Amino acid sequence: MASPAQLHRMRVLAARARASTDAPATIGGVYGQMMAKLTQDARRLHDIQSVERKIAVKRELLPDYQAYIDGVLTGDTGEQDEVMATLMLWHIDAGLYERGLDIAAYVLRHDLALPERLKRNTATLLLDEVAGPLANGAVVDWTRAMSILQRVAMLVDGQDAPDQARAKLHLAIGKILAAQAGENPTGQQVDMARAALAQLSRAVALHSGVGAKKLIEQLERRIKNAGDAG
Repeated sequence: MASPAQLHRMRVLAARARASTDAPATIGGVYGQMMAKLTQDARRLHDIQSVERKIAVKRELLPDYQAYIDGVLTGDTGEQDEVMATLMLWHIDAGLYERGLDIAAYVLRHDLALPERLKRNTATLLLDEVAGPLANGAVVDWTRAMSILQRVAMLVDGQDAPDQARAKLHLAIGKILAAQAGENPTGQQVDMARAALAQLSRAVALHSGVGAKKLIEQLERRIKNAGDAG
């Protein structure tokens, strides 16, 4: 475990090194060190078959990269950086969505390319790997989940992504709003149910097989029943 002084030095070096035009090619520099570590850690992860175990190991490894991430974000040079692009996904995989989105904001702001092996752009990755799991209940705290989804929505706004991927964002938001509205909505909950219905309808419009039709039918009944009761 690095000492506070070592971590501070890493942050400073990362901020300075990425400002150098030849930093990516400087094997002995901080970027080269992090790339070498990333390669070694990726090899370790590749040898693990269990998805659950991979996530646990990523959570174990990620603290070692935080000083570097802080330095790059502070330097904000926008240099192409495979380490940052990979760490964005590792944080998301580990359920550390907020930190992953901090990195995603940097990646999108500077239009950095993702490693070719990911076969997607950043917006599509966020929709698939953040909105998708949240639609399936990956974050049980509704407030936190909605905060994450709202940030994803802002980050992918105006970005190109397949409709099928974008449908996952509307599905996730709709599901959370529907859960908050409850089965017997009254007052402001009815407005929330209507908002959920709008999100889910948009999801279906983008991708008919998104898996929202049953919940849409339930919401329509709940809204109707609330009107009849009123």
